[in-house]
Formats: sequence, structure tokens, C-alpha cells
Amino acid sequence: MKNIFASLIFVIALAGVSFAQGTARSQGVKTAVVEFTPGAGAAAMNDHAKRGLQSTLAARLNHTRKFDVYDTRHTRTASQANLAAINGTSTAAAVKLGKQLGVAFVVTGTVVNYTPKDPGGHGYAEVTIRLVEVATGKVKHSNKVSVRSGRPMYTGSQPEMQANVLRHIVDQLTEILSGKV
Repeated sequence: MKNIFASLIFVIALAGVSFAQGTARSQGVKTAVVEFTPGAGAAAMNDHAKRGLQSTLAARLNHTRKFDVYDTRHTRTASQANLAAINGTSTAAAVKLGKQLGVAFVVTGTVVNYTPKDPGGHGYAEVTIRLVEVATGKVKHSNKVSVRSGRPMYTGSQPEMQANVLRHIVDQLTEILSGKV
């Protein structure tokens, strides 16, 4: 009788674990967001701004529950040696990274322009993104988003750019990418 009871408890526990794993998987498609590469017009962008853009985009995508975003710290470590190639025009490096991380999609990008304070005092940034499907090696979606601050910037500092420009870029990118999966 004890063996039957113990077996029943084991089966119930195993079913609970299977159910929990199934629920976790349904929270979104596994995706990695790599650190964006600054282009020629983004010389003013520092490492904190690049990592802030990556982390904020990853968190927002994860929050939609359409994406299960891979930890950006591990993505950053895995991609650093080949970041220019991953964010470049070829998808091969992004696919290789995606397979290494075990994700279905890799979000890559380039910061085309990052101007903390233009002559009119406004902040401005322009970003291009690609959503690369790892299984096919195809770019499922690409887009360019630009935002100019609604009011002049006081200092043009990285936190001010994050609050007045990059946050709005992340909002737009999240909306665009959420409709593509």
C-alpha cells in the first residue's frame, strides 16, 4: 500500500513539473537581444548607453510575454568577440550565436546616430534593427526607428538621453517586434 501511495505521489509531482515547464514555455519564443553596434554617427554613445539600450529592450520584449528573452549578460559575453559581424549585413554570425544560445530569434542592431545635444538643444538617436530567425537564417523583419527629444536637453547626459530619447525608441521597437512573432 505504501508503494502504491508513494508511486501516486511521484506521478502527481512529475505531472506538476511537466505542467509548470509547459506553462513556462508558452510565455514566449526564446530570443536573444545583442548589444547594438554604434555607427559612425554614434561616436558620443558610451558603453553604459549601449548596455542600457540592450537591457531595456530585452526587458520590454520579455514583459510582452511574446518573447522569452535570454539573459543579456550571457548574450553580451557570448557575442563580444564577433559583435560587428553579428550586427552586420550577413546573418551567419547571428545564426551561429542563436544556435549557441539555443534561441529561436536574435535581435541585432546598429545605432546609426546618437546626438546627446544638437545645435537646437535636442537629443536625437536613430537605430536600425533586424529580427533574425535562427532556424532559417532569414531576416524576419528589419526596421529603422528615430526619435528626437520633445524638449531641449539640459546636459545631454546618458541618463537624460535614456529618459528622453532611447526609452521612446525602445517603446517603438517593442511594438514593432511584438507584431512580428
